[in-house]
Parts: sequence; C-alpha cells; structure tokens
Amino acid sequence: MKHFTLILFTLLVGLSASAQTIWTGPTMTFDKADAADWTLDANQDQLTDNVHITRADNQGLFNIASEATYTDFASPMDTEWAFGTTADIETLTFDTWENTNGSNPPSTVNADMVLHLILDDIYIDIKMTYWASGGGGGEGGFTYERSTDSSTSTINLEKVRVNVFPNPASTFIQLEGVTAADEVRVLDAKGAVVFQSNQLSSTTIAIASWETGIYFVQLNRGPSVRFVKN
Repeated sequence: MKHFTLILFTLLVGLSASAQTIWTGPTMTFDKADAADWTLDANQDQLTDNVHITRADNQGLFNIASEATYTDFASPMDTEWAFGTTADIETLTFDTWENTNGSNPPSTVNADMVLHLILDDIYIDIKMTYWASGGGGGEGGFTYERSTDSSTSTINLEKVRVNVFPNPASTFIQLEGVTAADEVRVLDAKGAVVFQSNQLSSTTIAIASWETGIYFVQLNRGPSVRFVKN
C-alpha cells in the first residue's frame, strides 16, 4: 500500500508540473498613470479572466477581478510573487506581494521578479519601473514590464509592439504598427476617452487642442501605450 501511495503521489506531482505555463513571449509595458480611474479596463492589466492587476490612488496592487480593494498581506488575490526570474523558477520562494517586498513596494523598482497566477498556474517575468508614493497623498501610479504569452497570435504580438511618435508631442501623434482595421482609443490620465475610432482612416491623430498631460493609446483591448502631450 505504501508503494502504491508513493507511485500515485509521484504521478500527481508529475501532472501538476506538466500543467504549469511560463510566459516567454515579447516583453510589454503596462502603465497606470497617477490618479487614473482604476475601475476602467484601460487601467487594469487583464492578464487572464481570473487576474486583473490594478491599484487605487494609494496602497498596493490588487486583483480587481476578484476583490474590490487592496487587503494588507493578501492582495493581489490569486497571485504569489518572488524575487528572481523564471530561469531559476525551481529555486524561488513565493509569497504574497506584500510579504515578498517587505511592506516596501519601492524596493521592487528595477528588481527582477516572478509573478505566479495560482489558479491559471502561469509564471510571468515582471519588473516594476515606476512606483508612486502610496501614502495618504499618493496618486496610485505604477509601471512595470512583463513577459507575454508566447502562444499569442502574430496579430496580437504586433499590437503589443505598437509605437507612438513623436513622444512627447504637441500637434499630432503618429501610430506605427497599426492597420486600418484596428479599433483605437486614446484615454487621458483619468481614464476618459478623448479619441475613438472603430476603423482608423489615418495613422496620424491631431492633438493640438488637447490639454497638456499624459495620455494612453489602446488598441482592441490590447496593452496601453503611454505618451505625453506638451
């Protein structure tokens, strides 16, 4: 019986290991601007149906797909984190986001980390590049780079690589890597839509009349691309 139990345990471990997925696709950048409305899709990194990472005007990251706000030492729900890269995944020690960063989110800036989506069993290389103050007067902004799903179609990968230039810009922006069939939205820092086209007729968008500040170009629910209007 002990021998049978050992064999069964080994088989179960093997099945579990085979189910895990490591995202090794091209790196993308997700950016939530200071004071942006975290309830809008544009300000949530919708990794899977189960995990949508965002942040309110203060405190830490949370998973708005399963929780309404941040909870100390628990959020983002359905995730665990570790310092390191997926190349060393077998040696990493995973914990909640706050336990991992020692209640010091700025310590994660420019540090290699791995994000594990627990229910989906997906491992993602991730690096925070900007973190706004999270105190009472904080603005809730953050930016990170992360790996993507390598099985994503070529069309979607092209959308990840969309480029906006010039940046900063004052009179117009040019979109590179889009087609006439793309649905395009431009949102301001608070998440309000300032431009929308269901069938782009030109890759040039006039912005001279817009207020100065930070804007985001979003294609077909793909990742947002940040630019500055001066």
